[in-house]
Amino acid sequence: MRTGKRTHLPDIKIILLAAGIIIITVVIIAFIYKDQKQEKNKEKVAQGIRYLESLEQQNVAEINETIKAIRVRHSLDLADTDESVVWGAFENCAVMGDSRAVGFSFYEFLPEDWVIAESGSTVKDVSEHLEQLKRLDPVRVFLCFGINDIACGLWPEPADYAAECAAQIRAVAGALPETEIYLNSILPPGAAAMWNESYARLGEYNDALKAMTEQNGFRYIDNTYVAEEHQNLYQGDGLHLQPDFYKYWAANMLTEVNEQ
Repeated sequence: MRTGKRTHLPDIKIILLAAGIIIITVVIIAFIYKDQKQEKNKEKVAQGIRYLESLEQQNVAEINETIKAIRVRHSLDLADTDESVVWGAFENCAVMGDSRAVGFSFYEFLPEDWVIAESGSTVKDVSEHLEQLKRLDPVRVFLCFGINDIACGLWPEPADYAAECAAQIRAVAGALPETEIYLNSILPPGAAAMWNESYARLGEYNDALKAMTEQNGFRYIDNTYVAEEHQNLYQGDGLHLQPDFYKYWAANMLTEVNEQ
């Protein structure tokens, strides 16, 4: 009679079956994970495509305006963090304008010789100072007019005023061909000055100026945002500006300079 251990075949079958189930489960999980990962990747790709398609649908001008707004915000922040950098960038630059522009030298932000401005001036006065500009030989000229120009009645239509500004820019360019010339948009008046009905059309004048500069390839500085942001820095008359306004105005001008 034979003696010894008997092999329990059913137990081995169970072990093998369990192992097979585990292997199959792992494979299935792996495939599921792979499919899920692929689906996530597909969704990311689809999101990217939808984003690109949305950009394509946007107006290029709107995108440029968004980028410019970011640059303006950065410049205005710079005026708060390091004002000396702002004024240092105006070395060898001339500012021309009316009583608002006078503040650049009156408050001693810029040298008096480099600020050609007078109360009551209009853009028509620019050509009278060409010899003075030649002696200065500035790297840049910033034209800061408009509030008197609208009110004086010489240019009742915005297109006529834009044409006058174009003529004055060409006059400066003819005298100083190497100088960069920048036309500031007209700073809007504060609420205290809105008794003057002519100021109600200021937006039309600025639109005409912007269109004219784009058509002729001139440099235009839009001051709308800085004026709206700092209405609290206007004088009580709603026209003139407190000293603290000038650093923001100057910083906004540099936004256009740095964009070139």
